[in-house]
Amino acid sequence: MFDFIFLNPYIIFLLGAIFLYIGSEFLIDNAIAIATKFNLSKIFIGSTIVALGTSLPEIVVSIIANINGNSNIVIGNIVGSNIANISLVIGVLLLFRAININKDKNIKFHLLFLLFITTLFYFILLNAHISVYSGLILISLFVVYIVVSIIYFNNDNFEFDNNNHSDYAVLKVIFSSVLIYYGSNLFIDGAIGISLKLGVSDMIIGMTVVALGTSVPEIIVSINSILKKQIDISIGNIIGSNIANIVFAIGLSSIIKDIYFNYGYLIIYNNYMILLTFFVVISLLLFKKISKKFSLLFISIYFVFIYLNFYISN
Repeated sequence: MFDFIFLNPYIIFLLGAIFLYIGSEFLIDNAIAIATKFNLSKIFIGSTIVALGTSLPEIVVSIIANINGNSNIVIGNIVGSNIANISLVIGVLLLFRAININKDKNIKFHLLFLLFITTLFYFILLNAHISVYSGLILISLFVVYIVVSIIYFNNDNFEFDNNNHSDYAVLKVIFSSVLIYYGSNLFIDGAIGISLKLGVSDMIIGMTVVALGTSVPEIIVSINSILKKQIDISIGNIIGSNIANIVFAIGLSSIIKDIYFNYGYLIIYNNYMILLTFFVVISLLLFKKISKKFSLLFISIYFVFIYLNFYISN
């Protein structure tokens, strides 16, 4: 029986997804507890601390996949996750509540940086090779983004709280990171096994099954945030997760080992990602409110992406 469990890629994949989900949730809760002690804005916490927490599955999965020589999983995971974050996640959010957008300079800065870093990533992918230099550029830009955010755009006032039960938060963050590490290993092994059984390329699996699985934390956290009327954290999480995916999952992976892939398989999806990012950013900048009736539009955009993956692969 146990041989069947550990040889079955679907069960391995499911176990990995469970570990990733539990580890990410645990990490997010404790990261927020630590971050609030430093009086940071909600949009900043959402786009950095929370986003890094929810993006940790993508980051760890991508790094491990690249080390193991599965570069298609790396690229597919990030492109697919970013498309899922700005179509499926927003679509699901709109099922629960309309999004009212605060047009202050804070959120505009984060949206414009997302557009900038995604456009840069788009052109990097055109080379079918991501080198250590590209990775260093991405990491450096993120450092600049953080510094500018703190100095010029951190304008919310949090009360310093010595009783927020964060004494053991660091240990809990370490424990959650261990869960995410092992979950990522199981997740990749299961995904590769599924791709072999289905006869589907690993890049397609990366953009669909792996990307959707690693986007679960973003969906759960964003829904929780918007139900609690913490719209800045919810929007910040979506923006920051896409930024973190590009900067850390791709940047760190390429610093550890150059990433080579066949761009021919990626042309349609790279264009899909950049056009969707422009559409979402411009919508959030132009409109004061995105009503619930647009949920179907965003969810449909994601399922068109899924259909294209399997239609083209066949």
